[in-house]
Amino acid sequence: MEWTISSFLLANFILIVASILQMATGVSIGMLIVPFLAMISYTLIPVPIAFASLALTIMMAYQGRKHIDIQNVPQVSLGMLFGVFVAIYIFKNIEFQHLGVIFGLFILLSVFISLKVKSFKLGAGINYGGGFVAGLMGAIAAVGGQVLALIFQNHPLESIKSTLAFLYTIFTITMLILFYLFDEFSYGQVISGFYMMPGFILGFLLAPMFTKYFNPKYTKSVVLGMATFGALALIFKV
Repeated sequence: MEWTISSFLLANFILIVASILQMATGVSIGMLIVPFLAMISYTLIPVPIAFASLALTIMMAYQGRKHIDIQNVPQVSLGMLFGVFVAIYIFKNIEFQHLGVIFGLFILLSVFISLKVKSFKLGAGINYGGGFVAGLMGAIAAVGGQVLALIFQNHPLESIKSTLAFLYTIFTITMLILFYLFDEFSYGQVISGFYMMPGFILGFLLAPMFTKYFNPKYTKSVVLGMATFGALALIFKV
């Protein structure tokens, strides 16, 4: 896409608000930002937004490196890798004009998981299976975070944050390499990723100033409602 001052400000405003809401509610940022960024341009998902998110995940993973769940990370990572390969196959075999419907359906699935699936018990089956679903959803529509959050939800907060950040970092770097090898990662997408990095960074820095004013119980419902509206708008092109 061709960036303008207005599209740059709008995209980064979406990322700032979404980052604040994520820290206030714990809802995966992907399900909120994807529908609204897709309305600007489908080309912003998934590669540019994943690339932009590295600005945060690397810092978060390094900061919480002592709390990373090393025991379960390898199995989840392998599952995510297979999910990326399936996503590449899907991208190679769908028409560009159908992306809105695909993004919307995956966002609705992410909302459903957030509302209906309350717990996972860690084990090889959940690690591989959950990792695969997270990798597939993340590589197609950048909404795999909710699945990972459910897998590790019984961990202490610091472990959840650092483990997810570490997984995001591994997943994103792997996805970008594979997408590049399969001609799904272009120079223009790199530039778009750099343009969106300020939104992630500013949102992370500003969030502590605002999160204390949110009631997580009600804010989460609002965020999921916004994500659902955005998904339906993409599907039906409202």
